[in-house]
Amino acid sequence: MPVKLILQASNLSNKTSFFALKKPSPFAVVTLLPPIGSNKEATVIGQTEPIPNTIHPQWIQYFTLEYEFGKDTFLDITIYNDTTKKPIGSGKIEVGRILGKRHNSTASRLTPSGTLFAQIVPFELPRVARSVHFAFEGGVRSKLKYYYEVHRRDFFSSSALWTPVYRSEPKRMNDTLGWEKCSIPLYDIATNELRATSVDGDATDCPIRIMFWEHRKINRHQVLGSFETTVAGLVLACKHERELKLNEGSKEYVKVASLNFSGNNEDNSGEEDLGSDLPPPIAAPTPQDLPPKPTFVDYCVGGCELDLSVAIDFTSSNGSPTIPGSPHYIDPQSLNQYQKAIIAIGSIVTKYDSDQRSQVWGFGAKYGGCVRHVFQAGDESHVTGVKGILEAYRQTFTRGLVMSGPVVFTNVIKYAAKKARMKLAKAQAEQQLSYSILLILTHGSVSDVEATKNVLKEVSDSPLSIVIIGIGDNDFSRMKFLDDFQNEEGGRDICNFVKFEADKDRNVLTEEALNEVPTQLTSYFMSRNMLPSQPEPKEEEIEVEDFIAYPECTVAHTFDPTGGLHLSERGHSAPVTQQYNW
Repeated sequence: MPVKLILQASNLSNKTSFFALKKPSPFAVVTLLPPIGSNKEATVIGQTEPIPNTIHPQWIQYFTLEYEFGKDTFLDITIYNDTTKKPIGSGKIEVGRILGKRHNSTASRLTPSGTLFAQIVPFELPRVARSVHFAFEGGVRSKLKYYYEVHRRDFFSSSALWTPVYRSEPKRMNDTLGWEKCSIPLYDIATNELRATSVDGDATDCPIRIMFWEHRKINRHQVLGSFETTVAGLVLACKHERELKLNEGSKEYVKVASLNFSGNNEDNSGEEDLGSDLPPPIAAPTPQDLPPKPTFVDYCVGGCELDLSVAIDFTSSNGSPTIPGSPHYIDPQSLNQYQKAIIAIGSIVTKYDSDQRSQVWGFGAKYGGCVRHVFQAGDESHVTGVKGILEAYRQTFTRGLVMSGPVVFTNVIKYAAKKARMKLAKAQAEQQLSYSILLILTHGSVSDVEATKNVLKEVSDSPLSIVIIGIGDNDFSRMKFLDDFQNEEGGRDICNFVKFEADKDRNVLTEEALNEVPTQLTSYFMSRNMLPSQPEPKEEEIEVEDFIAYPECTVAHTFDPTGGLHLSERGHSAPVTQQYNW
């Protein structure tokens, strides 16, 4: 599914400029890096426009990326000075990690200095092609050049941001009556909430901010002033020839010299009658104009969190955990299949949980002469992150358990379903949504197929997906019913089985195991008319953090005289770290 990447930066390095006082003209190049452990090549996605003379760029150019839940998408962001084509900052981000944050934005420290702000938002095609066209003339007279920017207001979960959508060319106001007429699709002005629920005709009431800048050749551009309004407000200002003050009490102002609309791919460059004070009405939307159904990305952006629980098979079919080569044998020099599966799935799912708190259970072991089909693994009822899950798994072997049988999933499934319903109820009380994933790691097939089917039917109305991974070389053919019977019998499919294979690439395993979760999540919420949450927005500082860990990697680009961009140098050390070396 496509998503949109929006970039900004601040406090960039200025060491590549010829003069100490002259600011760089930064632009960003986005390069798609290969998944960790793969032999694929890096590819350049594109570059932003350069912004002259600033160390705090807000680029209008965005990037469309293909996002897939269950797959890591690593990007290299390198910022260059357009004057010298020398790099002034770089770092690496991962799309899922950004999307999993509450405000689906991240602020990361650039190398050698500066901060990169990256935001992932849903990508939607405009459903009605209508635009607004307007021109300003100014009450400013100076030998300096001026330009203006149009920003829209976006609300994402707990944060609210101004996003630039248009930037004019710098002009000397004593050489011309005004700036050139700009053309902006109303869809680009609409807030993200409106773009998800309506057509662009209503965008005339969405807030916009118009900032005027003094363009300087050497020093940083200076803000001349700004004002906040709406397109409907510009219509009134144009009709009544009102002056729009750039600063309260200031003599500097602008007027809307002209304003008109065009729609439905119609070239309407002439002036319209603005006597109604409102833009012309649009036709009733056709089915293709209606809002599309929310996607998995929409729910993530709306603040839906994924809660992970892990259930581990401790039945006797695993053999003694003290014997090298057995499924549960813990070797300090390598990882067993249980550990590898926990790392693979856990590292994906926990990114979508703000506190990364998980529960770890075991089944099929005997305590005090009694077989337990669900029990707490490790010393803590909740653990943090993948490291916490691995530690709980290791601690279980120090608690005197005796591996037993049979292989029973029903208890852990019921427990996970109950927990999922409680998590959702709690989230809804806070105007949020929650969805749960139960990861079952098993060395054997279920002992009672019919009982397992009945439980899956029973919990299919829960906000829950179940991912089962078969560990070892056993025959798991009996487990095929988990993928088939619910569709055959008309029930909601909540279960996916994948066999762990030692030679299977980690990225392939995660894609196969998690590929059904987005559909299962959206179908659950849509069947209950639960749309992505839109809590009351508020201003919020984004904590600056370090960039993601990625194997040592060098990415460089060359620029030919025609402005073409090429990936000229790339290299990385061992493609996997010890943690993922399988």
